[in-house]
Amino acid sequence: MIALNEYDIGAAFRVVEDELIKSMIRNMDRHRAEETEEGIEWSMWQTEQMKALEKYKKDNQKRYGKQFQDLNKEMGELIRQARQAGNMQQEIKILNAIRKGFPARKISQGATAEFFRLNDRKLEALIKATTNDMERAETAVLRMADDQYRKAIFNAQVYANTGAGTYEKAVDMATKDMLTRGLNCMEYANGARHTLADYADMAIRTASKRAYLQGEGEKRQEWGITTVIMAKRGNPCPKCLPFVGKVLIDDVWSGGKKSDGPYPLMSKAIAAGLYHPRCKDSHTTYFPGISTADDSWTERELEAVGQANKQEAEQQYAKRQAEKYGRLAEYSLDKDNKKQYKLKKQKWDRKYEGDIFDRIKGIFTKPDSELVSINENLEEGIQSNPNENVKNTLSKSLSRVGLRKWDKPNSRYDEAKKMVMVGSSADDRTIAHELFHEMDDRIGISRGRALLNTLEADSELLINRAAGYGNDIESMIQSLYPDEFEITELGNKVIKEEHRGLSDILHGLSYGEIDMGYGHHKPGYWDIPLNVEREAWAQIGRSLYQNHPKDLEMLKDLLPGTYEKVLNVLKEVDT
Repeated sequence: MIALNEYDIGAAFRVVEDELIKSMIRNMDRHRAEETEEGIEWSMWQTEQMKALEKYKKDNQKRYGKQFQDLNKEMGELIRQARQAGNMQQEIKILNAIRKGFPARKISQGATAEFFRLNDRKLEALIKATTNDMERAETAVLRMADDQYRKAIFNAQVYANTGAGTYEKAVDMATKDMLTRGLNCMEYANGARHTLADYADMAIRTASKRAYLQGEGEKRQEWGITTVIMAKRGNPCPKCLPFVGKVLIDDVWSGGKKSDGPYPLMSKAIAAGLYHPRCKDSHTTYFPGISTADDSWTERELEAVGQANKQEAEQQYAKRQAEKYGRLAEYSLDKDNKKQYKLKKQKWDRKYEGDIFDRIKGIFTKPDSELVSINENLEEGIQSNPNENVKNTLSKSLSRVGLRKWDKPNSRYDEAKKMVMVGSSADDRTIAHELFHEMDDRIGISRGRALLNTLEADSELLINRAAGYGNDIESMIQSLYPDEFEITELGNKVIKEEHRGLSDILHGLSYGEIDMGYGHHKPGYWDIPLNVEREAWAQIGRSLYQNHPKDLEMLKDLLPGTYEKVLNVLKEVDT
C-alpha cells in the first residue's frame, strides 16, 4: 500500500463522492423514460430506476466498504507518522538550543518510560476516535447517496408536470439540489453541512496536527521543558490572534504546570479557541534566555490581518462556487444547462485563481521571521569566518540565490529556480551546505571530477590505516577520537552532530557501509553519478563554515588530500 498524505486522503474521498454522483446520473441517462404521444412514461421509468437503485446500493456497499477500510488504516498510520515527525523535529531544536548554551538535562529514565506509555494510550485513543468518526461519515455518505437517488426518481415527474418539457430538463431539475450542495452528509454542531471529502480533510489535518504537537510535547517533557511560544505569522486565525507571539505553559502536550512560570496555560488558550479545526497557527519551544517573545501588534498589522482573513474567506467562497458549477456542468443532461453552468464555473475559476495568485505573491513578498533569523545567523557566521576564501565565496553565493521555505524537513538547492528550499529542520549551517551545492552547480566542480583523485587516494589511505584496527574504518575512528562519539537512547554509538559532514562523506565513499549516524540513507542515493563528489564538496564546505576546531582536525587527519583540494578550489573560485 502506498503511503498517503493529508491531501491524498481528502482527494481519495472526493473521488468516492464523484463516483457516487456519476454512477447515479449514468443510471438516469442510460435508463431513459420512454416518450409517447401522450407524453413521457414516468411510471414505468420509476419502476426501472427503483431496480437500478437497489443494484446501486449493493454495488456501493461492496465497492466502497473495502476502500473505506484501507483509507482508515492509512489515516491511522499518517497520525502515527505525524507524532514521530514532531518528536524528531523537536529534538533537533532542543539540541540546537543546547549548542547555543541553553542548560537542559533529560529527566530520569523511569519517568520517561511512564509518560511515553501514557502518550501511547493518548495517541491510540486519538486514532480510534478519528477512525470511528470517519466510519460514521462513510456510512452517512452512502445512505445520503441512496436517499438523493430515491428523491430524484420521484421528483423528476413532479418537475416535468411543472413544465420542464424534456426528459433531460426534468432530471436536471430533480438533481440540481444535490449537485449544488454535493453529498453534504455531515452536519456540524453549528448547523453547517459538509461533504465527506471536506470532513475527511478537516479530520485528518486536525488529528495529524494534534499528533505532531504530541510528539513535540513528548520531547520537551523528556528534557523537562514546558514553555512554548505561539509563532507570529502574517495571517493568524482570528480565534488564535490573541495568543500569537505569547509565551504559554504547555500543560496539554508537554506536562507543564501552572507553577512553571508567570505565563498562561495552553489548556486555557485552547478553551478560548486556539487550535480550532483547520487551524494554521503553531507553537515552538520557548527557551528562556535564548528565545525572544513579541506579542505586540501595530494598528497597521492588525488591519492587514483583518484584510488577509477577509480575502481568504472570499477565496474559499469562490472555490466552493467553482466546485458547485463544475458538478452541475459535468452531470447535467440538458446541453443548454451544461453550457450555462460551464460559463459560470469559468467565471468563478478566474476569481479563485486570481485570489490564489495574489495570496502567493503576498507570501513571497512578506518576510518570514524564521527565514530572517536563519539569514541573520548565516550572514554573521560568514562575516566572522577566519578563512577569507570561505567568507568571500559564500557571500557571493548568498547574493546570487534566494531562500524559500517549503513543507519538507530537509533542505535542498533547486538548480532550476536558483533557490535554496529551506526545510523545517534547517539552520544556518544547513544553508551554508546548500550554498556550496550552488557553487558546484555554477562552476562544475563535480562535473569536472575535481575531487575524484583525492577522494580515491584518501579512501586507500583510510583502508591502509584501518589494517591495524581489524580492517574496520569505523572502529579505527572511534579509537582515534573516542570523545567525539555518543550513545543514543537506543544504545547506538554515533558520531557527534558537529561531525555530520565527515560521517556523510564516509557513508558515501563506502556506499553506506560506514554508518556513524549521519548520511544519505535513501536507497540508491550513492549510486547516482557524481553524488559522492557533490556531497564531499558541500559537506567539507559546511565544516569550513561551521569552523569547529575538532571537526576540522578530524577532516585534515582522515581526508587530508580532499580537504586540501577543497581549500585550493576555493582559492581559484575566489580569484
